[in-house]
Amino acid sequence: MPTPIGNLADISQRAVSALSEAEVVFCEDTRVTKKLLNLLQIDYSNKTFYSMHSHNENEIISKLDISIFDKNVVYVSDAGMPGISDPGSKLIQFAQQHNITYDVIPGANAVLTAFVASGFEGEFTFFGFLPHKGSDRDKKLKEVINHDKIAILYESPHRIEKLLKELKKEIPDRIVFFAKELTKVHQTFIKDFVKNIELKNTKGEWVVVIDKTQKNDVLTLSYDDILALKLHPKEKAKLLSQISQKSTKEIYNELINL
Repeated sequence: MPTPIGNLADISQRAVSALSEAEVVFCEDTRVTKKLLNLLQIDYSNKTFYSMHSHNENEIISKLDISIFDKNVVYVSDAGMPGISDPGSKLIQFAQQHNITYDVIPGANAVLTAFVASGFEGEFTFFGFLPHKGSDRDKKLKEVINHDKIAILYESPHRIEKLLKELKKEIPDRIVFFAKELTKVHQTFIKDFVKNIELKNTKGEWVVVIDKTQKNDVLTLSYDDILALKLHPKEKAKLLSQISQKSTKEIYNELINL
């Protein structure tokens, strides 16, 4: 079940009821969850807490005794919807594999909140966090900026300036939307051409929404430039078809036979 991403008032009545009735609470950080329960004035003295986060969820799941689900069990992330760049999916899989009845309570989510706030229209793809550094980050960033749909990223305050610098180098004339501290007191929206954006205060969690690749962006790259990109052949074929007389399918077949 979801927890607020900033504003406490965003929690639903269903979520409050579920937390109140829960006998067992799985959560990323017990301290964060207990603080939330205190703010909601929910007594947790008779609840059992288990910390389950990205570093230990496989171990926790492997040791789970199915009998624990004879009790009323909930899972919450520190903020937002579990299972979206947060643990939760493996607990769902465990329930499915053991025919355990479960439910998902909808609620606050930074991805959808930022997408709607951006004003962009069309399909989007959520990429989560980029790798922190090295060739893995470079490769993933190339994939993101050459994607044919609107791309959404999460970024930490420690790397947001690095991301902006990378975007200025790669796509200075693309329109990008930056959202900081969603639903909180210091919520900030910035939408402009990448080359015009400056970040005065980077503190807080960020969501970055990048407008989809336009044909003009592709035309600035040569055929050889696109061939050199570290993209899946299908993505390369889509880009190459825009600057050649060949179809995407024809180019794809040539690429996989190289």
